[in-house]
Amino acid sequence: MTQHQPAYGFHCREAIVEAYSSLIAEKMNEGREGYFVNFMFNRLSGSRQNHMDTMRQEVERVHWTLAKHMIHRPNHRNWVHLRPIFVGGPDLPVFKWNRGEPNRRAVANDGLHFNVVALLPHPSPAILPSGIQNRLWGLQSRLKVPLDQHFRDRSEFYLNDRLARIHVTPVSYGTMADYTLKAFKHGRLDEDTILVLN
Repeated sequence: MTQHQPAYGFHCREAIVEAYSSLIAEKMNEGREGYFVNFMFNRLSGSRQNHMDTMRQEVERVHWTLAKHMIHRPNHRNWVHLRPIFVGGPDLPVFKWNRGEPNRRAVANDGLHFNVVALLPHPSPAILPSGIQNRLWGLQSRLKVPLDQHFRDRSEFYLNDRLARIHVTPVSYGTMADYTLKAFKHGRLDEDTILVLN
């Protein structure tokens, strides 16, 4: 197998990841909640590129479904500021070949998965009906619970025969950009695999 040759040197890739980290930090400082979201998939057919294309499509589908749960009219300019933001990309595991470690061939898609940092407005308090709250306090997200609970409560809208699991962890320190984009940072994937959705 030919080894992947990254298009950029390490310091350039590091600077790109730092720029994404700054963007995430800016949005969190503006009041958005940050979540590290890990997407795990069932076994997919085809080549590795096909796997990455399918994973990207599934993450885009999840983003759009989430947007429709959060806001009444996701494409209307008055609601754009409330849409969820995803920043992420595919991730490749570093397999260990020690005795007792899982066999690489036994792991779905050779362990390829997808990570994003999700940035959402704070959940709206369910004090009054959403229409009244919007008139009193301006347009707000319809999401009333944290993202991890929403994905658990509404899993039937998100999981399917391709997407097996969504695991969510609140970002409590830093931005998680370095970890989310580590496959790109270390030259294992190219910049065009990075996904930004808003």
